[in-house]
Amino acid sequence: MILKEGSCVIRSATIKDAMILNQWWNDGKVMEHAGFPNGLGQSLQDTIDEIERNKEKVSELCILEIDGIKVGELSFRFQKEQEGKVEIGIKICDADYQEQGYGTKFLSMLIQYLFWKEALQKEFFVKEIVLNTNPKNKRARHVYEKLGFRCLSVTEKSWQDQLGRWQGSVEYGLTREGYENRKDSRNK
Repeated sequence: MILKEGSCVIRSATIKDAMILNQWWNDGKVMEHAGFPNGLGQSLQDTIDEIERNKEKVSELCILEIDGIKVGELSFRFQKEQEGKVEIGIKICDADYQEQGYGTKFLSMLIQYLFWKEALQKEFFVKEIVLNTNPKNKRARHVYEKLGFRCLSVTEKSWQDQLGRWQGSVEYGLTREGYENRKDSRNK
């Protein structure tokens, strides 16, 4: 998979990306919001194995690039048990590229792909995109809500991070209609 818009590229991760993914996944600052303030502590081989596993038809691990520089990752997984749903995740891992609108840009590109890519729709008709984040991740929540995602549920104590601290979870959903309505209301 490869999506391009201006200087932004979303492409399937390859073994050549294992080093940077391993670096990001083992960086506590990058992974803290996901409950790993000490990083994953994952070997390079485990990262390579993860890239290989994500070549299944039901999931995709992607690299985010800006002007040829790897700045983050995103993933999506079609929910076998919930037909029409796809779960996504995104991280702008390079702090120099955060808070500049790139998260919104990359998510918009992915949403367009998931809802309207004809070949994809023939195999997996996407009705709803879902994701979750930590309630404390205000920057991500702002982006999701700006794109039309609606809050489906909030759980105060849903899991413990590496340090044993309780963390919450906010689940968001976006339907085709919700995204289209958001776009239509912005054009008025």
